[in-house]
Amino acid sequence: MRDSSRKAVAGLVFAVLTMPAYAGISVATEIKTLGRLKIPPDAAVMSVCTDPVVQQVLSEDLRGHPRSGVPIMVTVTVNARALAPGVSIQDLSPGDPSVAEMLKDLGAQPPPLGDTGDKPLEDPYTSMARRQTLNHEDPMTQQFQAYLNRREEAANPPSSYDKIPTNQLYQTAIVARASASDSASELKVVALVEAGDDVEKGKRLVAEAIADAILH
Repeated sequence: MRDSSRKAVAGLVFAVLTMPAYAGISVATEIKTLGRLKIPPDAAVMSVCTDPVVQQVLSEDLRGHPRSGVPIMVTVTVNARALAPGVSIQDLSPGDPSVAEMLKDLGAQPPPLGDTGDKPLEDPYTSMARRQTLNHEDPMTQQFQAYLNRREEAANPPSSYDKIPTNQLYQTAIVARASASDSASELKVVALVEAGDDVEKGKRLVAEAIADAILH
């Protein structure tokens, strides 16, 4: 009995260790919405989207619920970025800091705001003059610095870690904006996909949320 119990426990441990990594994907993406679309209940809605995955899901859902009222066009823009170092809210949703709050509510560490667009841009000639004034580097110094940089790159070649896709290492944020023709209403949908999980499935969930807002 003792040997058979040990074999049963060993088999259970092996089964757990070899369980497919995708087993938890269904609960790995969370979604938050903000705003609503004002669309007449009987409107014949058509959609156009910048993302092919979201477009496919929307088209299928809308075809499954045909309507014969006034035609309405829903335009959806989608932006998906891994929240890797260097990414800012401006990369995800330019000029809209509310997305940072939505990501925070989903449990993410939102990226910095970056350039919010409320300050005038400096012309490139002024920027170049400032850099040259601050650096105080003659051509020989610049060449020597370039030589040191090349040596550093040769001594530290890229590792296999550098080849791993960023969405395998960091959470991915999906930001979708939906707007209807002849209406100032807007719906924002933000999804947070955990590192290593299926981003395409996250986009499908975003599309379903938009379709649900259109049809109900």
